[in-house]
Amino acid sequence: MGQAQVAYRALESRAVGAERHAQALQAVIADLRARLAVPFDDVASLRQRILDLEAENFKLRTQIDELARLKIDLPLQNFIASVGLAAAIGEASMPDRAITALAAKAQAYLAPSEGGVGLRFQQPELGALAVGLSATSFDLAKVPPPPGRPAPRNLYAVLQEKQRVFTNPFWSRFEPATRLVVEVAKILSDVGGWNFAYLAQSASALAALEKLLSPFVAEASPPETASAYTAAVDALSALADSLKAKANPVAGDLSALSAALDAVTNSIRTFLP
Repeated sequence: MGQAQVAYRALESRAVGAERHAQALQAVIADLRARLAVPFDDVASLRQRILDLEAENFKLRTQIDELARLKIDLPLQNFIASVGLAAAIGEASMPDRAITALAAKAQAYLAPSEGGVGLRFQQPELGALAVGLSATSFDLAKVPPPPGRPAPRNLYAVLQEKQRVFTNPFWSRFEPATRLVVEVAKILSDVGGWNFAYLAQSASALAALEKLLSPFVAEASPPETASAYTAAVDALSALADSLKAKANPVAGDLSALSAALDAVTNSIRTFLP
């Protein structure tokens, strides 16, 4: 019995000691909390500051990503060629006008690229970061064909002539010729939307209709006329299909397309019984 009381007292003493230690630790913790406590307004301000910094960081990272995506993937010669093509398409839509020369000036970053000089254009939203832009100027002039070789006719005039030929009653009695005239009228009515891809696709559509007309031409015209017409149509179809897939067309491609369309009409223009 006495041993039990001694053991109980020892256990109780340890429990009281542990409780005192716990109270002391709680006091220390409370003191630390009091010292480190931040007023609620300061916490809200701190959180807002963190959010502002995160938003600013996101904006900067977005700008960096935009700058990283800018590539010098436009060689200077391709840019000049595209300007020349744009001028050629504009001229092709005006049968009574000619563009003999033009000048252009562009502001961009210049850097060496494979095969020459590359251009990197500044994006408008990054205008505040524009540093080191260079001014590039160039002139374009139309080179006349060699002596004795006629210049390709204006595309608009070529299409008008094709329309005039196939509205002749001799040809308009054939259904493909009627569809051909309608297709030409659609192209001429959409001059404002002309671009090279559209014109190449339109030439391909005209070539398909001319192929449908070939059997009627063979039936109604002399063999030499039919043969010339078929050869011209095949050449137009092949050219249009190749140009539809061309990544970087130039003004010369438009001239070739216009000449091929004109050649088809020429092969049959003089044959009217």
